[in-house]
Amino acid sequence: LWQPPRPPSGEFTLLAADIGQGNAVLVQTAHHALLYDSGPRYGLDSDAGNRVLVPLLQAQGVRLDRLVLSHRDSDHTGGAAAVVRALHPPKVLTSVDAAEPLARLAPLTRCEAGQRWEWDGVQFAFLHPGVADYPAAGARPVKPNALSCVLRISNGRSSVLLTGDIERAQEAALLRQPEALRADVLLVPHHGSKTSSSEAFIDAVSPRWALVQSGYRNRYGHPAALVVERYRARDFALVDSPHCGAMHWASTHPDALACERELQAHYWQHHPP
Repeated sequence: LWQPPRPPSGEFTLLAADIGQGNAVLVQTAHHALLYDSGPRYGLDSDAGNRVLVPLLQAQGVRLDRLVLSHRDSDHTGGAAAVVRALHPPKVLTSVDAAEPLARLAPLTRCEAGQRWEWDGVQFAFLHPGVADYPAAGARPVKPNALSCVLRISNGRSSVLLTGDIERAQEAALLRQPEALRADVLLVPHHGSKTSSSEAFIDAVSPRWALVQSGYRNRYGHPAALVVERYRARDFALVDSPHCGAMHWASTHPDALACERELQAHYWQHHPP
């Protein structure tokens, strides 16, 4: 089976999988791979893990080094069980509490701002949540979106910002370190919900590419029209999965983004307006 070439040392690639309403992004360096979120659950016996991600990763010969589950919502963790059972990532980083059922899948390591590591000349750093953002024992629970693990990936020339479902309050907190937000590729917060993508945040990131992973005709109306307009008014290229399918980007060619629906068009595909 043909397998795509891995990027050279010091470079990295991104694949935003076509999994419907949810997030699942594969990042690869020369010798390592990370999956950010695992997509939604579709039904009792079907999820993005067993339907899309496991077949995709196995077909590409990916050995998964880390799985990041940004927060506990099912459109981000729905495929986690299938991914863990099939690919056995040695480390799972997440804001999900150790008391949650997900913790039975594998040992969980909390994502915290300041955590960083390097693979093959590419730097990975969590920007959110901070230690103080997690609720203390016995305290009122925090909305899961507010604890989304925000991950920045950079090789010093190109960068990617993966944001989970952060909302305006978390964006405002991140704006305290604007130099860390600039990115060529932004995974648009909360699938383009009107609760996120504040103008100040968009301006700080200034992405070449703003990627929306959302379901075709989803019931939430993602991405919201006013959010789409905010990006387009700034001439940032906003691309969503219903139009593009899986999205491919590489740090070696930061100005280019490839859409799977164009690379492998099928006559039965509907073209959304």
